Amino acid sequence: MKYLKFALTQTPLAIFAILLVATSLTPGCGSTAASNAAEDEGLIVVRRDEAGDPRSMDPHKAGDVVSSRHCGMTYECLFQYDYLARPAKLIPCLADKMPEYDEKTLTYTFKLRTDVRFQDDRCFHADAAGKHYRDSGEGEGKQDDKGEGRALEAEDIAYSFKRLAALPDSGGFWVIEGQIKGLDEFRNKALDLSKEGPPEDPDKLWRDHLNNAEVEGLHVVDKHTIQITLNQPYPQFLYAITLSYGAAVAREAAEYYGDDLFRKPVGTGPFVLKSWRSNWEIVWERNPNFREEYFPVSDKPEDAPYKDLMGKRLPIADRIDFRIIKESGASFLNFLAGNIDTSGLDKDQFAQAITPQRELTPAMKEKNIHLQKYAEPTIHYISFNMNDTIVGTPAGEKGRAIRRALALCVNRDDYIDRYANGRGEPARQLVPPSVKGYQKASTLESQRYDAEAGRKVLQDAGFDVNRKGTKYEAIDKDTGKPVTITIAYRSQSETTKQYSNFLASQAAQVGINLQSELLTFSEFLKRQDEGKGQAYDAGWVMDYPDAQNMLQLLYGPNKPPGINSASYASSEYDKLYEEMSKLDDQVPDQLDHKVDLIRQMHEVLDRDVPWVLMEFRVIFALYHDWYLPSLDPNPFAYTYFKFAYSNSEQRAESAQQWTDSPFLPGFFIIVVALVPVCLMGYKVYQQK
Repeated sequence: MKYLKFALTQTPLAIFAILLVATSLTPGCGSTAASNAAEDEGLIVVRRDEAGDPRSMDPHKAGDVVSSRHCGMTYECLFQYDYLARPAKLIPCLADKMPEYDEKTLTYTFKLRTDVRFQDDRCFHADAAGKHYRDSGEGEGKQDDKGEGRALEAEDIAYSFKRLAALPDSGGFWVIEGQIKGLDEFRNKALDLSKEGPPEDPDKLWRDHLNNAEVEGLHVVDKHTIQITLNQPYPQFLYAITLSYGAAVAREAAEYYGDDLFRKPVGTGPFVLKSWRSNWEIVWERNPNFREEYFPVSDKPEDAPYKDLMGKRLPIADRIDFRIIKESGASFLNFLAGNIDTSGLDKDQFAQAITPQRELTPAMKEKNIHLQKYAEPTIHYISFNMNDTIVGTPAGEKGRAIRRALALCVNRDDYIDRYANGRGEPARQLVPPSVKGYQKASTLESQRYDAEAGRKVLQDAGFDVNRKGTKYEAIDKDTGKPVTITIAYRSQSETTKQYSNFLASQAAQVGINLQSELLTFSEFLKRQDEGKGQAYDAGWVMDYPDAQNMLQLLYGPNKPPGINSASYASSEYDKLYEEMSKLDDQVPDQLDHKVDLIRQMHEVLDRDVPWVLMEFRVIFALYHDWYLPSLDPNPFAYTYFKFAYSNSEQRAESAQQWTDSPFLPGFFIIVVALVPVCLMGYKVYQQK
């Protein structure tokens, strides 16, 4: 405010400048809508937002949802999910057909399509052979001098599995660890050779091993056929290799770009990366050499909205534009202005768009905005670091008591109502309701709300728990110190701050002093991977529709840098998991046995309490009339943008109307408001 007062006492020019700036803030013809319309003219453009940049576009390193989504724009796997089929169903992608499986030898035989090519890229140019992106004379200056993308071969599939295993910082080896004959031994040797080469080329020995060493379970039969032999039955294998970790990567691209492959994707898929401006925008454009693939045809009534797209060649869109908008409020405003096609709803925007009856408000309907609601197979939880000396296994019964007390003190219904706008249900087990293996009666006693029971658990473990006003304080008799836990959160947003304050107030009911550490998402992931900290505010979006995918999060060998962020280790749980994971949901007798094993695993978790379960999430999403979403979203698929459609012309017209219409009223309101201020300022100036 003092800067405004200072300016008004200077010159009439300053007064005019303030008026000019103020009026420029009203929407008008120079708006984002006009700029977007000019860019999109004549094209089908889908406009979306991201809360942050991908961690990596290298599919063998990508491990989070955002990175997987962007890998799916250009990288492909042997299989993909049928766009229209529900429940989720795998169909061929790079594979020509579904594989043959020999149950006796545990061998899959995959036949590849013959019309798949990698995108054109510098790495395929003859002049780039043996060179590196960062070599003198290469780099960004040579990126437009591309070579023709070559055909995909079975050797590329074998190389990609080996690369996934060999990378020291592979984010996804866990999905096939211990499963393919000889691959774990190959990985161990590769890790031993990492950076052990000569000073001028530290990766030489590692690279030679990757390129030349044989793996028993990866057999290239011919140019378009590969056989993969497993160590044991793995019913989830095809699901696992349909994650980005199973993507085909060209050796030329991996060697030319090296560590820079994280931002220089080279795939076989429908889009190519046009630009990536960190913290600003990611733009994908149609791959002109993408093979012939068409929007599926269906005569089912529920698929009628897609009728005009059926049979059209993919991708439907010419361009997919992601704007990086970190604050949910700013994202929501961009959606209302028509600058992006869809929007999630943060706690603070929910009431603006949704009525108490959980329907769209009249104002949203008036703008032809639609609401999409669906249960997502995700779980939100607090993960304890079981290596910690206060809350983990080294703390013995005291640590167990602290974990159980925190689990008992959280009122999940209150949290869902107040902080998630009722979008979800309390999680009392690990398996979401939509997944086979969920048992309504199998609820964990440790995950109910009973603060009094939580205080008793601490007292029984030898802590002093005394009332302090409206709160309690638990003191460790051995140290004389209050029980304190620090939770790392994956966001620094206002909503996360509110949530952390809520948890702290809940913990105070049992005498636990709960501290918060608000991190960026990348910092949070790094902390989890390193296994540092006491506890993490975590979440998991299921990778495929099998309960094994959720229950593996607490399997001992998956400890950090794997997906077991709790570093939980229980021989009893691990034994049950190993038996459960080999059972096939599609075989009734096996499914029955699997369900019983899952019940037993939950009993172990109820005793040890490595997590505080929070909720299963229900998604509320908004989209504009010009955008055609997946009507029944498949949360396991990351390659669906090739089906996405927006009517860019309709978006441009609507957005321009919305931004133009308030211009004159806004202008006059600001002028009327500023006239007295300007006159006062001018009078002050004359007196001076």
